[in-house]
Amino acid sequence: MKKRARVIVTYNCPRHCENCCNEHIGNVPEVKFEDLLKYEELVITGGEPMLLAPRVLEMIHRLRANGYEGKIWLYTSCIKTARWADRAVLKEVDGITYTLHYKPLQTDLRNARKLSKYILDNLDNRTHKRSDRLLIDSRCYTVEVLRIIGSDDYNPLDHWTSVKSLKWKDDACPLPEGEEMVFYDLEKE
Repeated sequence: MKKRARVIVTYNCPRHCENCCNEHIGNVPEVKFEDLLKYEELVITGGEPMLLAPRVLEMIHRLRANGYEGKIWLYTSCIKTARWADRAVLKEVDGITYTLHYKPLQTDLRNARKLSKYILDNLDNRTHKRSDRLLIDSRCYTVEVLRIIGSDDYNPLDHWTSVKSLKWKDDACPLPEGEEMVFYDLEKE
């Protein structure tokens, strides 16, 4: 069995970040659904996978129905806890890496705050062995941003498994050792 696949499910993204990793990845091999079952862990990413949240949820359910027992992670910067499919995906994955990008809009900060509260109230990472990580672009990583996504009732550092400053790289986004990048097109499913 192969170790880990970073699975791009769409190249679409509302952010259009300068020097986006997707501009540097080159030719990513497209795989069939059955190929995904050969990995110990899957990292669902994009573009922005949550643009297709109902299809991501269906993909996860289909993986489990076909006997997939590995870990499933989600890399995203666009979760809206008011949407049923987003909440359902959050409950199905083993954890998320949520990235707050440079020059966040007020809606980005509000969504991060709502997500933070949702994780605290609904997804107990101590019981379910979740790993929810918050990455904040180093160009906007400040105490003020952390204060905005927290509240008087909780500190955002209390329930995220880790909160880190993300150093933006202008030339490439290397894959961790033992990880392959593949493309599984959820838009044509």
